[in-house]
Amino acid sequence: MLAKIFTTVKYTLVAVNFLFLITGIIILSVGSSVQSAYNGYHEFLSERFFSLPAFCIATGVIIFLISFAGFYGAFMENYYIIMAFVVSMLLMFIFQLSACIGGYVLRGNTVALVQKQLLSTMQLYDAKKNLPVTVLWDEVQRDFSCCGVVSPSDWLTPLDTNASQGVPVSCCSHVWGTINTFTCNTTDAFQSGCAEAFGNWVQKHVGAIGISGIVLVLMQAMAVAGAVWLANITRQEREFP
Repeated sequence: MLAKIFTTVKYTLVAVNFLFLITGIIILSVGSSVQSAYNGYHEFLSERFFSLPAFCIATGVIIFLISFAGFYGAFMENYYIIMAFVVSMLLMFIFQLSACIGGYVLRGNTVALVQKQLLSTMQLYDAKKNLPVTVLWDEVQRDFSCCGVVSPSDWLTPLDTNASQGVPVSCCSHVWGTINTFTCNTTDAFQSGCAEAFGNWVQKHVGAIGISGIVLVLMQAMAVAGAVWLANITRQEREFP
């Protein structure tokens, strides 16, 4: 009976490590896709948002490598390799748990952090002052149908348009076939602020990383428990053949 259980755990652990290989690739892909999505908005995001996808990429690579050791150790029933795998998984477990907690905290502060970054760049909205920031503001306002940080009136002081109530043209819906001069003011502009609209988009990506991390942590916990049991049985067999 014990031999059957041992065989079942052994091949289950082999299968789990194969899943870890796949999971490592998935984590790597999630980190890369989020990093790629964030790169276009570098001026509007704190460096803290780039640390999570970078951590995901590094974690994916490390898990991919560790899984090979776990796969080989379980299949060959090598006690020392299995224990090395267990120690590596425990270290990764601690790092990932810390990352999940950090990601959860960051997710809760996303809108506030984005709002702070947006406010700090509004004074730079001028092609002559800073073209990249100006283009990025226009792209964000068009893509997310938003205007200003909290509301369109946020633009009045930076642009000195309190009298005309004018805001960037990207704050208004593009009217196809417009022939006369197109104007945009606080009345015609999108009424939602970009801190919320853009912040929610960033928050979803942070959430995707958090969910991936939690799933991986749960899988690791099961794999470590099975590996410790398998290593213990393997050692007993070596001592009492």
